[in-house]
Amino acid sequence: MRALFVTLAAAIGAGGCVPATQEALALSCSDYIGKPISARIAAWGPPRTIYRISPTQIGYIFESRQTAYVGGEPYYTVNYLIGADKHHAPIRKLTTVCSGVFVVNAPTDAVPVSEQTVVDVVVAKG
Repeated sequence: MRALFVTLAAAIGAGGCVPATQEALALSCSDYIGKPISARIAAWGPPRTIYRISPTQIGYIFESRQTAYVGGEPYYTVNYLIGADKHHAPIRKLTTVCSGVFVVNAPTDAVPVSEQTVVDVVVAKG
């Protein structure tokens, strides 16, 4: 009888344990401010277009889309007559879209891409 209660207590303790936090899937567009544009190029690929905005600034136009499938974490339910049942959370599709103009300071064209720091991001609407 005591073994039954210990087993039930363990099943109840395990019931409902679901990971509460999820890792960030990708950096948002504004997370690149203050970092070199080369980090953005390395993470998402080459820009669609590069143009000079002003004598001291260059604009890099990016269009990126990343799709990930999240979910599937196991969780348990307890049926006091037959024990604990293992289930999985539903898997859902999560798409991250980042498109817009990354503005960097570059007083001359001779400044290497690794030294061009992102100062602003103008995200495209739509």
